[in-house]
Order: sequence, then C-alpha cells, then structure tokens
Amino acid sequence: MRVESIHPKDLSDSDVAAWRNFLGGDPELSSPYLTPDWAKLVAAHRNDVRVAIYRDATGAAVGFLPVQRCGDFAAMPAGGPICDYQALVAKPGVTLDLALAPKALAVGRIDLTAGLVNNAVGSRLLTSDAGHVVRFADGYEAWCAERLATGTKTIVKTRKKLAKMTRDLGGEVTFDAFSRDKDVFETLMTWKREQMHRTGVKDIFEHKWIDGVVRGAFAAPTDDHHFGGAMFVLRVEGAPAAVLFCLRAGKALHAWYVAHDNRWAQHSPGLIVFVEAIRAAAEAGYIELDLGPGDYQFKESLANASRPVGAGFIAGQGLSPAIKAAQFRVRAMVESLPVGRMRQWPAKAMRRLDIARGLV
Repeated sequence: MRVESIHPKDLSDSDVAAWRNFLGGDPELSSPYLTPDWAKLVAAHRNDVRVAIYRDATGAAVGFLPVQRCGDFAAMPAGGPICDYQALVAKPGVTLDLALAPKALAVGRIDLTAGLVNNAVGSRLLTSDAGHVVRFADGYEAWCAERLATGTKTIVKTRKKLAKMTRDLGGEVTFDAFSRDKDVFETLMTWKREQMHRTGVKDIFEHKWIDGVVRGAFAAPTDDHHFGGAMFVLRVEGAPAAVLFCLRAGKALHAWYVAHDNRWAQHSPGLIVFVEAIRAAAEAGYIELDLGPGDYQFKESLANASRPVGAGFIAGQGLSPAIKAAQFRVRAMVESLPVGRMRQWPAKAMRRLDIARGLV
C-alpha cells in the first residue's frame, strides 16, 4: 500500500470513476462535499488543495482524502470553513492506515472539523455533534405525515403561513425551483453579506477564493448530475422574498446559504422556502436535503435523520499533533466543569481558529 499526494486537476479518469463508485456504495457518503468535483472546484480557487490517494499493489486507487495544506504544520479539509463534512472515501471492505496521509501530504497533522463518525476517520474524532438530515425517499407527503406523527407541527404551520401570505398579497406569491436566475443569486449574495455585517460576523465573501467557489457551484451545468448548485426562490410580486442555495450531488442536496427580505419577516419566508424546496426536490427525484450541523430549532423540526460527526485530527509526527491534542484536552476539561456558558468557550475558540486558518 502506498499513498501519494496530487493536485485534484491531475486526477485520472479512472481515479474519478473509482472515487464516485466508492461514494455510491455507501449512503453515509452522499454529501456533495465528499465528491471529487468539490475538491476540483476548491482547487480551482486555491493553490494548496491536494488529495491523498491510497493505491494498492497494482496502482489502483482504493481511498481518497482531499485537504488544503495550511503550510507544513497542518492541513484541513478542502474548503475549510465552508465544508460541512469530511471523510476518507475508500473502497468498501478495505482497511487503510490513516497515519500515512499526513506523511504523504508532508504535514504534521490533518484537522477534522466535522468528520463522519461512521467512517474510517471516526476513530480520530474527539467530540460529538450531528448534521440534521431531511430524508424523503418515499415522497414529500410521506415525509410530512412522518413529521406530523412525531408531534412536529412546523410543516402544517408553514403551509398556513404560505396560504395566508398568498391571500394577503392577492395571489402574488410564487415559487421557483432549481432557478438559474443570476440576478436572484446576486441578491442572495448581497443579503448574506449584509447579514454578516449587521450581526458582526466576519464577511467570508471578502476572500476571493470563497466567493469563487460559491459562484462556481452556481455556474455548474445543470445537466451534470454529479455536482452543482440548486437555487430555490420564494417571490412576492416577482421579486425575491427568500432564497435558498444548495449544493447537489446525485440525489442529495445540502443546504448552503439562505436569506430573506426583512420586509416579509412576519410570514417566515425562510422556513417557507425550505419546505417548498423539499417539495420540489422530492418531485424532481431527490431523496434528501442535509441541513448540516447546528443547534437550530427549525433544523430539528424538519429533520428525520442525523449524520453523526465530530472534531478531531489525524496525527502525523512532531510538535503539531501534540499541540492539537493539548487543545482538545483543555476543551474536555473545561466542558466537564460546572461553569455554565464558560464550558462552550474552548470549543468556540477552536472553531474561530480553524475558520481563521481556513480563510487564508
């Protein structure tokens, strides 16, 4: 077994085919973030993206781990702060030595900010969280009925809000699924930047590579079923009232950016666009919408499945993994103390550091 480090643009057709075949064999790996297309897209806007490829004795690829190198000290997932999931995409039944990847990439360690628990990287995770997943393989109405049976009335209330909004506005409320409207996309980008400035959150779109990745996903050809963007638009009198932009891969969607016009806030347009997007996606043959990790009530009310994740790292040698291990030990110690909200401080500090490193 050997591991090599290559630029995503140098992936051969057989490598890409193997990668996609491994993804198709494991439902846990349905996320767009785990595709070769994501690695290639990020690499088109950053020059430090590499893929650690495990090869067997015949030279055939049996595993893929894409990263961006933050210098020699450490690497992190390709796409860093805008990548919700990480995993080793490998041939089913093959056991691979994760420690070979940092060596091949010439880094001290590989950080995992949301590695999949049900994956080879799960053994290197030191915290626990979960992504919220809406699965609707049996159709939209079956999903609605299942959610209602659990006691969740969010969907019923959202339908009523949409009906009331439509009545109050004289029927001038419409919904566009899989929209390619460039002006609406620009509106969404403007809304997100205004939201970040208003709430004091760092404007990640100031970084050209992130802006380029998001725009690249939107521009992906609609006939490429392997990867691309999917935009859903709630309109009032023809103008966007709420916009949801997702990544797509195969039959899976992943919610990425959502924003709304504050003039219609009383009608909960953001929630409406999510519910209508699920309806449209189910009709188009998709089977899931991943809402990502995060403790948000609307995610918990819509999701009927979860994707266990956690933070950790794949250790190489030297000072780098020792420093990261010490950070996690401090975090675990503080989280075990009866200190109220202070328990969250180490985790928040580590996330901020990861984001800052990933943005560079």
